[in-house]
Amino acid sequence: MRAAPHASRGQALVELSLGLLTFTVVAVYGIHFAEVGYLSLKVPEAAVSPLWDSTALRVHRMEPRKEQIGDFRSFENIAPEVQAHARARYGDFDGRSSTLNGRPELTQVFTRMNGLKLDCTRDDQVAFDVPRSRRPALMMPQDGDFGVPQPGQDLGEETDSPLDGIYENVGGISCSAQADLQGLPSLPVLVLDKARALIHGEAPAQHETMKACATGQAVGGVCSGRYGILLGDFGFADADLGDHCPLQAERPNEPCRENPTFYYAAMKVFSNNGRAAGRAASDFAEAFAGYSPIDENGFFMSYRGEEDDYIENDTPRGEELDEVDRPRNTGGPDHKPTAVRRASNLCFLGMREC
Repeated sequence: MRAAPHASRGQALVELSLGLLTFTVVAVYGIHFAEVGYLSLKVPEAAVSPLWDSTALRVHRMEPRKEQIGDFRSFENIAPEVQAHARARYGDFDGRSSTLNGRPELTQVFTRMNGLKLDCTRDDQVAFDVPRSRRPALMMPQDGDFGVPQPGQDLGEETDSPLDGIYENVGGISCSAQADLQGLPSLPVLVLDKARALIHGEAPAQHETMKACATGQAVGGVCSGRYGILLGDFGFADADLGDHCPLQAERPNEPCRENPTFYYAAMKVFSNNGRAAGRAASDFAEAFAGYSPIDENGFFMSYRGEEDDYIENDTPRGEELDEVDRPRNTGGPDHKPTAVRRASNLCFLGMREC
């Protein structure tokens, strides 16, 4: 028995309707989830942008002070500054300043994103630490052990660093961002939900709001993940800190006038390490030469840069007038030191009557 032609046409119409319905739902929600993926990328972009901006800002500078040479006061202003700038640029989720539209949202065919929240703050967990330990045990050897301090020697604390007062562990900054993703009214809810609502006389189901996070997933509607960056710059890059520092042989611990900041920084490291460990060299010189020509705890520094061909060409100021110590000091290439001896009843290495 053959089916009536109009019955076949009715079956084809039903199959076409169901097929179109399925295709439409798949296509619409395919577009929706593609938009969700595209719009979600704007959130990490908004969180990372201020981090890169922060690398162009001044972290610290060096000051010509004897103790606290590093000045990190400008660091506290970095996070608020880049945060305000990023909020202004990404308020419409488009970081190009030429496209500001004044609307705090981004709308596609079936999806809308709004409610951007961006936060940047100082983060001490994003940090590196400077070397820390007790002062080096450069002491007189005792019974073949070169690592035992002499009684009463100040070794400092385990938290001390030779860079104290010069560099600080100020850490970095971190930023987080989140926004709301919503389906537009043009996005149909599931067919079964709409049919159930019509049968029972209920309002159709509403699209739930999704939370887009810069990194990680939202927990309880809150995005806790953050991006961080470690900050720091070379504080001696300033032009006024790049001058040379001529040797001042007769004036230890007195900074050179041309570059006192560099001098103080080097001397601070020397002082933090305890300066000279004992005065064995001076004792030796006093025993065999009658006196020690230098103070072992004194700090002498000479820095010659490219402008001087890296050479100390000139005699230090005032040394040409020093008739007592001049034969024993190096004052540049114009002369060499000569040995000065005195009569002594001590022979080589302290042996008498040799």
